[in-house]
Amino acid sequence: MEHRVEVAWTCGPCEVGGQDALGGGNDDPTCWNCGGPVVVTARPTVRWAVGGHVPEPDAA
Repeated sequence: MEHRVEVAWTCGPCEVGGQDALGGGNDDPTCWNCGGPVVVTARPTVRWAVGGHVPEPDAA
């Protein structure tokens, strides 16, 4: 079973952004440039496996 939470963030002082896959979902992301705290801009919903099966994305 895969547990993965993606988080998008920005660092104001560095004027950079990033995305992280957080292991437990409780960790706070840090800036890859300065190592400081960041502002989380999104925590998209990610489907996770139930019984070993990950649903396919809906066709658009």
